[in-house]
Amino acid sequence: MLDAVLLWSSATPTMKFALAEIAAGEFVLLRLALAAFALWLLVLATRTPARLRGVGWRPLVMGLLEPGLVTILVATGLTMTSPVSASVFWSLLPLLMPLLGRFVLGEPLELIILLAAVFAFVGTIILMWGQAHHGGGSALGDLFVASGVLTSAISGLLARRNAQTGANPLATSSWQLTAGCAVTAALWLGLSGSGRHAHDASVQSLAALIYLGLVVSVGVYILSNYATGHIPVGRMSLLTCLGAPVGTAISMIFLGTQVSVLDVAGIAIVVFAVALPSVVGRRANLSREV
Repeated sequence: MLDAVLLWSSATPTMKFALAEIAAGEFVLLRLALAAFALWLLVLATRTPARLRGVGWRPLVMGLLEPGLVTILVATGLTMTSPVSASVFWSLLPLLMPLLGRFVLGEPLELIILLAAVFAFVGTIILMWGQAHHGGGSALGDLFVASGVLTSAISGLLARRNAQTGANPLATSSWQLTAGCAVTAALWLGLSGSGRHAHDASVQSLAALIYLGLVVSVGVYILSNYATGHIPVGRMSLLTCLGAPVGTAISMIFLGTQVSVLDVAGIAIVVFAVALPSVVGRRANLSREV
């Protein structure tokens, strides 16, 4: 899951860069089509059983929600708001997912995870406050991204239930990305009328598109669908908080996004929150051994 988060963290600033030259709808469709094509090639190469009758309906619904609607909402929001603001919104998931995991899936509610989620939330607020002071945010853009985060939470619950049935991560990811392509294609005409098409984009923007499609999307969905079968949704969502500090660093280095002392303080709190359950668990294990 950590590998998936590190890959995913690079997506937001890379999308921000490419969306300056490619319309959101066309960009999302091409990205998902590249990823789905690569996944089906992997299915064929590894002879993985992937008949829809055996895979079931959940990957299709997961794909309609995420990456379908989620990517559309986030990509549209990124055209109006800061990539750092978009990244830190995902840090709100740890407050939501442990509760959803408890009441929807019946998973244990770990107090240390909730405590860590509170710290992550505080770090998120500090990061958002810092962004507001140097022109990073947009209310409408943030609303689109927040809607994407909520949709992602619903998809995450479905993914956990699907993984608990023993579903193959590669087959699940292939159908999930295919369904995402379908919903994106249906919305494409309404979101691609700006005249900014891929065939007019620079080599750098096309390289960003290919990277997001063949590396980020393929890697993130295979890795996260595997991890979902082994980690409760609350702990998984806490790990995604690392997307904020890593995304901030990438935005600062490659896009020149301003990062203040307040932002650094927020990042430190988020990193502390993610590390807290592991540190406490390790000390508890040492105490038992002694």
